[in-house]
Amino acid sequence: MSQTEAPKRPRRSRSLVREVLGLQLAIAAIGGLLAVAGLAWTSGTVVRDNLEHWATQWAYELNELGAPFYLDDAGAAMLDVERFIAKYPEIERVSWYGPDGRVLLSLGGNGATLLDTPRLDAAAAEALAARAGIQPPYLLTEDVSPGRRYRLSGPIWTESFAEDALFAADPVAAPASTRLLGFVSVDLDFSGYESVLWPRLAIASGILVLLLGASWACGRWFLKSALAPLSELEHSLAQLASEAPAVRFPSSPYTELRAIVTALEETTRALQKREHRLLHLANHDQLTGLANRHRFVAELDAEITRCAAEGARSALFFVDLDQFKYVNDTCGHAAGDHLLQLAAQQLRYAVRPEDFVARFGGDEFVVLVRNVSRTEARAAAAKVLELMRGLKHVERDRVFHLQCSIGVALVHGTRATSQEIVAQADIACQTAKSHGRNRVEVYSAAGKQSEQIAKDVTTMNLLRAALETDRLELAYQPLLHIKSGVVSHYETLLRLPTDDGVIGPGTFLPAAFRFGLMLEVDRWVLKRVVRALAELTPSMPDLKLSTNLSGFAFEDENLASYLGVLLKEHGVQGDRLVLEITEQLAVRFASRTDRQIAMLRDLGCELAIDDFGSGYSSFGYLKRLPVDYLKIDGSFVRGLARDRVDQAAVRMIGEVARAAGIETVAEYVTSATTLELLAKYGIDYAQGYFIGKPAAAPQPPIIAAAAARQSRAG
Repeated sequence: MSQTEAPKRPRRSRSLVREVLGLQLAIAAIGGLLAVAGLAWTSGTVVRDNLEHWATQWAYELNELGAPFYLDDAGAAMLDVERFIAKYPEIERVSWYGPDGRVLLSLGGNGATLLDTPRLDAAAAEALAARAGIQPPYLLTEDVSPGRRYRLSGPIWTESFAEDALFAADPVAAPASTRLLGFVSVDLDFSGYESVLWPRLAIASGILVLLLGASWACGRWFLKSALAPLSELEHSLAQLASEAPAVRFPSSPYTELRAIVTALEETTRALQKREHRLLHLANHDQLTGLANRHRFVAELDAEITRCAAEGARSALFFVDLDQFKYVNDTCGHAAGDHLLQLAAQQLRYAVRPEDFVARFGGDEFVVLVRNVSRTEARAAAAKVLELMRGLKHVERDRVFHLQCSIGVALVHGTRATSQEIVAQADIACQTAKSHGRNRVEVYSAAGKQSEQIAKDVTTMNLLRAALETDRLELAYQPLLHIKSGVVSHYETLLRLPTDDGVIGPGTFLPAAFRFGLMLEVDRWVLKRVVRALAELTPSMPDLKLSTNLSGFAFEDENLASYLGVLLKEHGVQGDRLVLEITEQLAVRFASRTDRQIAMLRDLGCELAIDDFGSGYSSFGYLKRLPVDYLKIDGSFVRGLARDRVDQAAVRMIGEVARAAGIETVAEYVTSATTLELLAKYGIDYAQGYFIGKPAAAPQPPIIAAAAARQSRAG
């Protein structure tokens, strides 16, 4: 984490139950509050309307009861007014005014005369006088003064008709004259109603809160019960994450949870199916269906441990097909693939069910034969050889006999590692090939084979230590562009430094192959070459470096991604790197190299075919592989100055390469005469001791080019 980057806060743990219930409670609370508010508003409105109606009725009656006050007959009316007021406790004050606003009489709710009633102001008197003869004549005013919530006021008037209007056809329609007698005002106190209403609303609100709390508790219980299977799912998912062999998901009566469980079960089955498929792909060869090298090594390690524990003996057969390259070259790689499949089937048939058969790589197979002595192992190997001889393979009307060479190494106890046993079987197989092929050889600890193993073990220890301590070295050999005389392209060559001197790749790479270290070597070389490009490009902007890759690199599915990470990490363009593969590798791993090369080409890397011309029909592969360079096999270049056949071969390769748009490189250039012939035949690059020996660092292009031109001129 950078210093400026703020640490991330841990995410709060959230509860689905709490959130659902909280949302429901919030909705219910809002609904309850709206209901209480609506009830309060509705109740207040209804009460107000009812009280206004009653107040109007009371005003009419008080108007009539108070009429004698304007006719000087107040004594008789006073008793009726007091009785009326006493019936209605809501009436707090009744006041009668003269037309000029003067108070004629003001009575309290208890019937007592009130002397503190103020005059009716002129504006109010004018407004009330205007309502004389209008229905309804009363005005309701709210909150007129502290303790008086409502006041109902209106005019008191008399109507009279003319004498002739009484005898008219429609007396009601005849005009009447009104005379204002004064005003009446009734002060009402309805707080008693509200004092009862609001406590009841408060009680209702409290009951609502209690109901909400009870519903929340019940809802929480019901939700937890309904979601209990989710908690059980958590346990099942934890088992799934820990790669438990069998995971069971809980059932649920709820449709939604059943859908989740069903989806999880289907996902688990799909994951298990994919895992089994990936495990099968990781441990088996796709072409033959046999176990691959990775699975074989694990099986051999287990067998070594078992033999040591039980005192048993087993044997390892290293089987190398003798005619595979010939079939592949003459009939194509599809025929070669078919031949490998037939060989795999025959090997399965030739051994017992408890024995283990695997494809080691290319046209090489291994067979782990359990619980056999040396004699029984030789006999079993002879049986395999005989059955393989008896298999005929017909391809393009040609018959091929499936022949092989078999090397046998014994497995007994832990005196040898799996790598050493494979090396022993491999050396025995090479011995069988050197003795004429199509035969069985058993590794012998007493003899040249044992000496070779001892040398290989020593070499491997040195190589492994050099890999671990990063002590391998690269040497750079220049490639001269013949036409321009410029050197900007170098081949990197691997060296193993020891206390006794530097060991070349021809010595330690075969041992690395037998002991399974080639993949580590390939990755080390790629890493160092990319790093060298990053360091040298600023001073040599046109620099290109080429390096060899083994067949093990193309068995690594992560080769392209690994190289892509290196190029990105060091900021190197892919077109600065040329990857060399042998023609034999392109033939043996045809389907795999095609796929890997396509991914490497996507990174911008260029491709060179090394030792071109050493196969039976090399030109056929130029149509399939996206090749940038052909490195002519050294056997055609060494004797170029004196051998007409070599001259014809090099000339033909140059012409075919130019037609295909491919540049050519001639190795092992040792003289000026050879360089002149290469220029004559149109070869693009020359490499060899005459151009420049491998050095610890690339020579600057000008110096290298000048040295090459001087040597050629001499």
